[in-house]
Amino acid sequence: MIRPIRIMIGKPDKHAYYYAAYAATAKLSLGSVQMDKMVLDHIYIDISTTFKEAVSCIELMQSTIDNVQSQDDQSAQALLAFCKSADSFRQSSKRFYEFVLDKAIHNVTVSANDPFRTPPRAGEMVTPSDFGTWNAVIPQLNKMLQSFSDCISSGIRMIKTKFADFKQKFQMDAIMTTFVDIMILLARIQFKVKDESTYYKALEYLHKAEDLCVIMKYNAGYSWISGSYYSMGTAMIKVDMYSKAIYPIRKSCTLLEKSIECDSSDESKLELSTRYEILGTCCFKNKDYEDAGKAYRLGLRQIPTSKIKNFVDQGNSIAVSTIMENDRLIPKLMDRFLRTSIIDPKQESVTFASEHLDLSNFNLIQQSIIYECELKVWSILSLKTKLNRFQLFIAEKLLEVYEPTSYPLRRARYTSHTGLYMIKDIDLLLHFKNFIGTRQNREIKQ
Repeated sequence: MIRPIRIMIGKPDKHAYYYAAYAATAKLSLGSVQMDKMVLDHIYIDISTTFKEAVSCIELMQSTIDNVQSQDDQSAQALLAFCKSADSFRQSSKRFYEFVLDKAIHNVTVSANDPFRTPPRAGEMVTPSDFGTWNAVIPQLNKMLQSFSDCISSGIRMIKTKFADFKQKFQMDAIMTTFVDIMILLARIQFKVKDESTYYKALEYLHKAEDLCVIMKYNAGYSWISGSYYSMGTAMIKVDMYSKAIYPIRKSCTLLEKSIECDSSDESKLELSTRYEILGTCCFKNKDYEDAGKAYRLGLRQIPTSKIKNFVDQGNSIAVSTIMENDRLIPKLMDRFLRTSIIDPKQESVTFASEHLDLSNFNLIQQSIIYECELKVWSILSLKTKLNRFQLFIAEKLLEVYEPTSYPLRRARYTSHTGLYMIKDIDLLLHFKNFIGTRQNREIKQ
């Protein structure tokens, strides 16, 4: 089939692109059917010939782009058909790769659990490289997808420059989805967590996808690319490569923030908060305490109002310590932020974790649940070093809110606890006595 096509486009003909595009479309469709057949029937099919011919057709398409005349209806129709077939090929490729990846992970798991087999290498459980029967197919698929992505990118440029009159016929969002998804799949195939030589190429694929999203103003792509960076980072974390994980995790946070600017859902904000917490942990493990503190601070700021409301509403019927055990995100971020904030127990000031939470929509009683949570975090930290005056600051805020007539039990609890915080610090004890005396005089006058 390829030889007649080469003969046809070898002649100086304005329709050469048209012939090559339809030939490539046919080969993509055949490849999709063959990959789906393997997935559905769990059988091996030698599709190397299909991939080679598809790559040849795509290369012919690329070589004839310059011959395409502006607003050529036939070439535009051929590209439109190619893009539709490309979307099906993209979906089939993803299904096929997931299929062989599951097989590979299963084989690694069996080897790891068999005492009579050689244990798998570190990282094989995370990003396996032995696909068994399909070992020869994966490199071919990789080469095919590279040519395929280049052709899609060229097609997008042609739509903008040569087919402007037919732009409404092309579903640009669907075409961009195909391109981004293919680049993410290429990054997944390329990336091997224990082989640092694979990092650059995998990241390059994601950078290309991001760049085209910026050019085409395709905001939906940021979230998907962000997820790919995040998966790459978490794979590194699983094998204790915290320093290497910093870049992809940070990149995933940056792109997810871009996505949130267009779609500010609570789920996205909560996911971003979690990612910042993971970024902070990577920086902390790498002994980069300043960046760790920044990440934890951003994580606190991204916690959505609905999450905070759910946390404080439980305070009406459940003890704060129980809430902290059941709902870990807020106390965990507080704990990690404060650990990076305390450089020296004798430092003059510290930024409290609660200052970075958006509490503007909550009344004083609701805010006090957050302060109680932070106070308990301070209590845990104070087991290793003396942090009495920081604890006192929050206790004073609580005593300002918990009036003796409205909240006598809560007030009594924090009055007695505050005395315990300061028992070893005479200056703070005197300060607290003056504070309590002032409060009591005010209450008597009232």
